[in-house]
Amino acid sequence: MECFCVYVFYGEVFCDYTNLLTSNPRYAEVLNPQDAAGFARGLQRAGYATDPMYAAKLERIIGGAALRDGMSG
Repeated sequence: MECFCVYVFYGEVFCDYTNLLTSNPRYAEVLNPQDAAGFARGLQRAGYATDPMYAAKLERIIGGAALRDGMSG
């Protein structure tokens, strides 16, 4: 069983996430410029997620029609 944070506002999530990635040396390599799928794989390699399929799931979302359609307006 893992512990997870609970947030009231979306802004809190983004601030905490940014702080985690920029202040923890474990994620330093993840922050190098790369594509979104590479970022997802880097997070998983660094131990960010408890789900062993984390990167694969994100890659499916990133490459999927729902995200592409949502971003195109």
